[in-house]
Amino acid sequence: MALYTAHYSEIGIKGRNRYLFEDRLISNMRAALSGKMGRMEKLEKRIFFEAEGDEAGIKESLSRIFGIEWYARVYEVKKEKAEIEKFILAHLSKEALKGRTIKVESKRGDKGLPYTSMELSRDIGAAIVEKFGAEVDVRNPGMRIYIEIMQKDRAFVHFEKLRGPGGLPVGSSGRVLALLSGGIDSPVARWMLMRRGAKVVFLHVHPFADAQEAEKSKMAEIAAALAKWQGGATVHLADYSEFYKRTLSIPPKYELVMFRRFIYLLAQELAKKEGAMAVVSGDSLGQVASQTLDNIYAINRGFEFPVFRPLIGMNKSEIMEMAARIGTYELSIKPYKDCCSLVAVQNPETRANADFVRKLEDAMGMGEIVAKTLGKIRTMNVQ
Repeated sequence: MALYTAHYSEIGIKGRNRYLFEDRLISNMRAALSGKMGRMEKLEKRIFFEAEGDEAGIKESLSRIFGIEWYARVYEVKKEKAEIEKFILAHLSKEALKGRTIKVESKRGDKGLPYTSMELSRDIGAAIVEKFGAEVDVRNPGMRIYIEIMQKDRAFVHFEKLRGPGGLPVGSSGRVLALLSGGIDSPVARWMLMRRGAKVVFLHVHPFADAQEAEKSKMAEIAAALAKWQGGATVHLADYSEFYKRTLSIPPKYELVMFRRFIYLLAQELAKKEGAMAVVSGDSLGQVASQTLDNIYAINRGFEFPVFRPLIGMNKSEIMEMAARIGTYELSIKPYKDCCSLVAVQNPETRANADFVRKLEDAMGMGEIVAKTLGKIRTMNVQ
């Protein structure tokens, strides 16, 4: 079995309940590695563990586990300077260093050693230069060699420091219900809540007579892409037919606002059933007609649950960049018949009156619409 380390940062500043976050992270790691993870120990804000199998696959799994700041394949060595030097020189080769500059970075948790971290880096670096003829570049090296000497007579060497997603382990911050559309924004908002430790359940409102049409669409692909970040996902599919039947009773310019009111009320009732404590939206202030401050206020007035809008201050280009980074952008731009496009009118209301929205809600029989829609929801589980 190979030895790896996963380092966290934010978890390390937690107080007496830090162990709860650590245990959640370890549980998520074991689930993501699907039985490949062997012996494990916690040591100085790091998790060291053995794992068997394809190294590239293991690293790919670690790259999607929230709570991990960085990770690496590591090697445990004796803590004496001569032993560390001997291992590093045996591990490197002239071919591996060809055309590459080096930098040795050392950390010394054991302050009782007869040398400083800087002296250790200098001496090991000099030995590498002498044997392989490599050049040192402390600002922009082609290869970094990391040495970490822990307390309790433990020392480790690694030749990489791969960036993880950071944040908090999924499941450590409770459960939320997220609105998932076919656009670019909503998957990014869900990802951001996962990164804060929330377990995210999805709700997608679709325009199809048969929910299987939604299951076969790009929505299943988007859900699967997001599910990789939290070890699976539950996706509730609700059709908007009950709402559509009542649209003739409302002014056309208010149709989009009322549709948004409908999906939030639907999300609220579903959140109660799911044991979720908040609803998540991909709104960005002022980006489209339904996301003006007046409309957001009118749509959410009297709402029982907190509504998280992690994208509220981001512009479209920033959201698109993040979507590309997390792997949902190309899926989101695929063609899809989204409900919002079907209820959009040429001149939608941008300064909705909250009292008037409530009157329209009563006139439509919104409570009955939500109840009937809830009764027809289809659920799929995505891994």
